[in-house]
Amino acid sequence: MPKGKSRTGLYVAIAIIVIVIIVVGVVIALMNQPPSNATQLTLYAGEIGSATYGFGNSANSIASNPGPTITLKVGTTYTMTVKNVGTMPHAWEISSQKATGSVLFGAQIAPTSYLAPGSSGSVTFTPNQTGNFYYICPFPGHVALGMWGTVVVTS
Repeated sequence: MPKGKSRTGLYVAIAIIVIVIIVVGVVIALMNQPPSNATQLTLYAGEIGSATYGFGNSANSIASNPGPTITLKVGTTYTMTVKNVGTMPHAWEISSQKATGSVLFGAQIAPTSYLAPGSSGSVTFTPNQTGNFYYICPFPGHVALGMWGTVVVTS
């Protein structure tokens, strides 16, 4: 085979590999996007003092025991993003009680790996029952330090 043809084949192979890498990257990026029909919610997690932690609607409005009330509708899809603006690891989940171990609707962000200071995480979920529930930080000891709020799910 002439030398020019082998180089052309090599260039074609490299081009195909590059295109495959780009396509895979685009597919992964699209898979990590929240559904476009999801209602976007954001909470900020952090410390108010050395023994008081909480959640807020902004980095400057963090409240403790309870944080802001979240009102949701059954059957509506939500994407919750939690931004850790504190100096400690935090996480988020909806629970039937002010304790870990009873996650509802699959609404849980970083339950065991936790959000490092300065990072954020998101979860998309759809409530399937009405009632009054809690959102908590499942990091050990944080609920006792005030890191919880109420969730009201209506029909």
